[in-house]
Amino acid sequence: MSYPTHLISRNGHFYYKIKVPIDLQQHFPSTFIKKSLKTTDLSIARAQLATMEYQTMRIFTLLRSGVLDDYMVAKLLSEIVPSVATTSSKVQVGIPARHSLSKMIKQYMEFKQPQWTPKTKMEMGGVFGLLLELLGDIDVTEITRETVLHLRATLMRLPPNLHKRYPDQTIKQLLDRTDMVPMSTKSVNKHVGGIGGVLRYCLDIGIVTANYAAGLKLSEKRRVDEERSIYSVEDITSIVNNLPCKQTSPERYWIPLIGCFSGMRLNEICQLYVEDILEVEGIWCFSVNGAKDKRLKNAASERMVPVHPVLVDLGLIEYCEKIRKTAAPRLWSNLTWMDVHGYSNGFGNWYQRFNRKHVTHDPKKVFHSFRHLVTDTLKQAGVQDSLIAELVGHSHGNHAMTMSRYGKRYQPKVLLEALKHLDYGIEIKRFDP
Repeated sequence: MSYPTHLISRNGHFYYKIKVPIDLQQHFPSTFIKKSLKTTDLSIARAQLATMEYQTMRIFTLLRSGVLDDYMVAKLLSEIVPSVATTSSKVQVGIPARHSLSKMIKQYMEFKQPQWTPKTKMEMGGVFGLLLELLGDIDVTEITRETVLHLRATLMRLPPNLHKRYPDQTIKQLLDRTDMVPMSTKSVNKHVGGIGGVLRYCLDIGIVTANYAAGLKLSEKRRVDEERSIYSVEDITSIVNNLPCKQTSPERYWIPLIGCFSGMRLNEICQLYVEDILEVEGIWCFSVNGAKDKRLKNAASERMVPVHPVLVDLGLIEYCEKIRKTAAPRLWSNLTWMDVHGYSNGFGNWYQRFNRKHVTHDPKKVFHSFRHLVTDTLKQAGVQDSLIAELVGHSHGNHAMTMSRYGKRYQPKVLLEALKHLDYGIEIKRFDP
């Protein structure tokens, strides 16, 4: 009788047997891993085989990561080669190495580095700094469910940006105060998620036996569509009436209007190159792409967005042609690139001041409110969801697979007809290029 690969039978008993890859053989006492499945029942052996295959491949992957010390290697190997725990000459199993929180945070951040943007790395650095301050540099094996619950309760009582806003006060002093607005649920969850990420990493490499932060994020009470407020017509009127029309800072005029009539993200607009304004099938479009030093939020962000007729009438194409003749590569030469924020940081800071001075003091009304305005206006006008999703760079939800596999993107003329529903009934002064 033939058996699945890596399953063998000796005298009616089943065993798991696999050859150790050449690049990993230095870690093992033998070139083969052989382990009794302790059964004579083939169906049970098949089920246990799947578990052993997963466990072995996981260990091979972790060994190749290059981040494990000798103790961690021995502990991993002992899961599938029990003799390693007593025969390894490299380590003394039973005398655990200290896996301090700071050490594991460092390893975790190095592990996540390829996946994180500079901005995420900076934000998570702040998260882990506060976690170390609250928990101390404890051994991660000492973290329990109660530890994480107490951490969460403490975070719920602390203010946001505490060291920036209260630089002279200790954590204890801040916890004793009763006059502070605590950090948001989203911020609490970011910190709980941070410790959860570290513990999950430690679980994967065999340091801890459980991720005690799993399932402890707080429930968000507000809906996603309530996280930012939509600009009202009165707000848009205040914006356009106060937009500066200065030759020295054209971006301060154009970027808010592009956001208002396209729903593009702030960074997508700030990073536009001259070549990203082009004609497609006779229609002027913004090409949102990740070429050169530009960044996209996700795969669905790459798209063509027609230039709204209002923007054309206001002189945007003329402005672009003027910049093109100067041979300047980008539309907004005043905006400089930063590793963390791309091209949007300087403009974002200016717009925040402009928004609070001329438009609103509502903290939920920000530049991103333009995206909510565009999507809501199109939705209320009866524009179908898939059209809106393509315009603003969202996936098509439950229809994503159907759209990507069997359908092409919408033609610019179809998208333009949808955009024409963005009519706020407001007169806007023209920019003189």
